[in-house]
Amino acid sequence: MTECKKIQKDLVAFLYGELQEDEKELFKAHLDQCPHCRGELEEFKKITQAADVFKEDIDDAMASVDWEALPSKVSENILRKDARSRQESWLGKVSGFLFPPRLRPVYAGLLIGAVLGAVVTLMVFRTPQPGEINGREYFASQDFLENVELEMARRDTLDYLERSQYLLLDFVQSPSERSVDFWQSEYAAEQARGLLAKKKYINAQLDKFQLAKAKAICDQIEFLFFELTQVSVHLSVEEVNKLQRMIEDRQILLKINLLKKELERHNEM
Repeated sequence: MTECKKIQKDLVAFLYGELQEDEKELFKAHLDQCPHCRGELEEFKKITQAADVFKEDIDDAMASVDWEALPSKVSENILRKDARSRQESWLGKVSGFLFPPRLRPVYAGLLIGAVLGAVVTLMVFRTPQPGEINGREYFASQDFLENVELEMARRDTLDYLERSQYLLLDFVQSPSERSVDFWQSEYAAEQARGLLAKKKYINAQLDKFQLAKAKAICDQIEFLFFELTQVSVHLSVEEVNKLQRMIEDRQILLKINLLKKELERHNEM
């Protein structure tokens, strides 16, 4: 049973060719002996085949969207509707409280994320029309869906760690004077804000799958970026040195490397 759980956890990595050669051999040997795991593998193959049926249409639809202009358009629509509702009824006061102007771009981004999530869900889980996949129905078990969700959480966490690592390396390896200019740049500020937003997104995933070690390290990174964004406007050389020493003393970059290796090998924290 323990072996089956590990195999099912690695199904996605096996299909995407991410396992090492020795792991692939062990994986194949287990599949030869275990009909249950073979069934799980077939279920995932059917889901990916179903996704392929809609991939071309979805790619065309996604390509037709002006993603750079979309956030501003959504934000403008929210502002316009909010202003009109405040003039028409008492709901305007409630809207003004719940949607302050400084947070409206954030809500617009969340709305875009919800739309993209719906598109991905449609692509993966929508049942094809009769005859599109040999006229056969398929069913994904709860364990299988949880494994897929765990794999998505693992990939999101890896992406957060890699982006954080690159930004921290730029900050730590530069001389103090250049680090001041770097962190006061629009690029660094934008990257840090993006990582803070992503951390809020993966918090629920880290809690759900009890990835305690990953959450602890990601929390330290989040705190560091929060501090940097707060003082970046008036960042002095002394403050840069202090933050660089803190990163080194807490061995944050080393912890990121170790955690990345664990996640890449699909070991649960």
